Amino acid sequence: MNKKEIRKHHLQIRQEMSSTNVRNNSIIVNKSILKIVSTLNSIKTIGLFYPYKNEVDVILMATELENRGLTCLLPRVIDEHNPLKYFFYSPNNSNLEKGYGGIMEPTGNDAIDPDIVIASCSAFNEKGYRVGYGGGFFDRTLSLLKQKKKITSILAAFENQKTPYQFQDSFDEKVDYICTENTTYQI
Repeated sequence: MNKKEIRKHHLQIRQEMSSTNVRNNSIIVNKSILKIVSTLNSIKTIGLFYPYKNEVDVILMATELENRGLTCLLPRVIDEHNPLKYFFYSPNNSNLEKGYGGIMEPTGNDAIDPDIVIASCSAFNEKGYRVGYGGGFFDRTLSLLKQKKKITSILAAFENQKTPYQFQDSFDEKVDYICTENTTYQI
């Protein structure tokens, strides 16, 4: 299967998940992410994503992250050919608006580079590669952030998004961890 076929297949599977299943599994995935975060030193900022079309809801852990002293960020598409920019997010007082592709984005003005990036996907493999939505945003963003500083990347996904196919291209960026409701893969 090529990336387009993998994307279509796994997006269909994810869309068929019930909202209860998405929420319950999201809570489990978030607990795994929080365990990883607790082992990392010198982190101050964490880039989340706003869930879209039955993605893992990582926003559920934003209050807990704030309680741990971390600043939460959300990405915004500035230009469809450039990396994402991250801006302040708080579940208590953030201004969000529909942005690129209908995904909720922050309205802030001061971009901040995250120390940890949490990413979504359409599908993933055990080697740490993901299939996104085809725009290349995450790969461009992670590549740029890695050039600036040491960064930890975590993929938040459901186990039914796992594929046995080796689909990665030379421009695809590998993540450090993949958290699903069943396990955590450390790459």
